[in-house]
Amino acid sequence: MKAIFAIFTFLFFGINCSAQWITQSTGNVNASTFTDVYAITPEIVIVTGDNGTILKTNNGGVTWQQISSGTNQNLGKIQFPTANIGYVVSAGAQLLKTTDGGDNWFPIAVDNISSIYSLSCVNENLIFLSCQDANLNSVLLKSTNGGSSWEKLTENDSQTKFYDIQFFSADAGYTAGNYTPDSYTNKILKTQDGGKNWVEIENSLSPFNFVNQNQGFYYQNGFLKTSDGGSNFVKLGEGSIHGISKIFSIDENTAWGVFEEQTLCGCGKRGLVRMTYGAGDEYKEYIQYQNAYISSIYFSNEKIGYAVGRDNGKASIWKNTNADLTLNTKEKELRKSINVFPNPTSDKIYISVDNQLSDEMTIAISDMTGKLIHQQNFNNKKELTIDVRNFIKGNYILTVKNQSQSYSQKIIIK
Repeated sequence: MKAIFAIFTFLFFGINCSAQWITQSTGNVNASTFTDVYAITPEIVIVTGDNGTILKTNNGGVTWQQISSGTNQNLGKIQFPTANIGYVVSAGAQLLKTTDGGDNWFPIAVDNISSIYSLSCVNENLIFLSCQDANLNSVLLKSTNGGSSWEKLTENDSQTKFYDIQFFSADAGYTAGNYTPDSYTNKILKTQDGGKNWVEIENSLSPFNFVNQNQGFYYQNGFLKTSDGGSNFVKLGEGSIHGISKIFSIDENTAWGVFEEQTLCGCGKRGLVRMTYGAGDEYKEYIQYQNAYISSIYFSNEKIGYAVGRDNGKASIWKNTNADLTLNTKEKELRKSINVFPNPTSDKIYISVDNQLSDEMTIAISDMTGKLIHQQNFNNKKELTIDVRNFIKGNYILTVKNQSQSYSQKIIIK
C-alpha cells in the first residue's frame, strides 16, 4: 500500500444543540432509536427506526410526519434511487418499497432468507441484497425488476458474512465482511462480475464508502483514499480516532465518519469527524464530540446534513446547516455563491451565481459510477441552463469548479 503522510490539523467543535448540530423536534414517536436517514433533497428527508418507525419531512426538518410502514419490525438501511422510488430493509427479513416518495410503503417478498444485512440500489429496478438464509449461509441476491423476483448470485458458508454492499452497476460493486471461512478478519472486497466472484482489496476492520466506482474511503488512524477502484489506497494523513462505525463520502475530497471509541466502561468518546483534503491542501480532521449515540448520517450537499440515533434513551434527529464552517474563505464564498434548482427535476436544471468569483468556471455532471455525462464551461455568466430531458432517471453528481476550488452536490433526475 502506498502512503502519503500530509500535515494534519485538528480543530475541535462542540456538537451540542447550541453549536452546529441542532436537535429536531419530532413529536411523540414509537421508536427508541433511529437507525438510518436518507435525504432525497435537502428539504425532503426520510428516517427509519425501530418498531416499524418511518418519519418524513418535506420542509427540511421544520415538521416531521410519522408514516405507516405496515410493520412493527425494526427498520434499517434506506435508499432512494429516484425521487419517488425507495427501499427499506426490515429486521423481519422483509424489504419495504415506496413509489410515491415515501408517503406509502408496501412489503416485497424475499423468499428463503432469515435476515437482510444490507441493500444497494443501482437504479429503481436493479437492486442487490446481502442476506442470510435459514441455514445461516450468507447469500447475495439480485433483482432486475424492482424486487418482483430475485436471482441468487452467491451462497457461502455460515462463517462468511457480507455486512455492507455498495454497487455502482450491474457488474461493479464493493462489500465489507469476513470472506475467509477459517478467519474472523474483516476485509474490503470488490467484484467486477456482478457479485459472483470477489477479490480482497484491503484487510481492514473499518467500514468503507465510495463516491463513485473508482473513488472511495476507509479509516485506519486517518482516512485512506483510492482513486483507482481499490488497486491502491493512499493515506491522506494521521488521525486520532480509534474506530469508526460509518463513513459517508460527500465528494472526492470530503468524507464524514461516525465514531464511538470502545472501552470496558462503555464511556468512550463519541461523535463525528469530518475529513477534507485537496490538491495543494493539507489533510484536516475536524472532530465534533457528543455524548449521544449516532447510528447514521447523510449529507445532501456540503452544507446540509442529517444525523440520527438516540440521546438519553430517546430517538433523536440532528440537522447541520453549517457543515462548511471549517472550509477556508474562498471555499465558503464559492459554495454560497452557487444556486442549483430545481432539484429533483425532469426537465431543466438552472445554475445561478450570485457573485461571480472567476471568469472561468466548469460545470460537470457525472453518474454514480463516476462516468462524465455532461461538461461545459461557465464563463462570464450569471446563469446557466442544462437540459436533462434525455438523462436516465436517477442520481447524479453536479460539480462546479472555480480555479482550484470545487463545489459538488447530488441532483436527482426524475
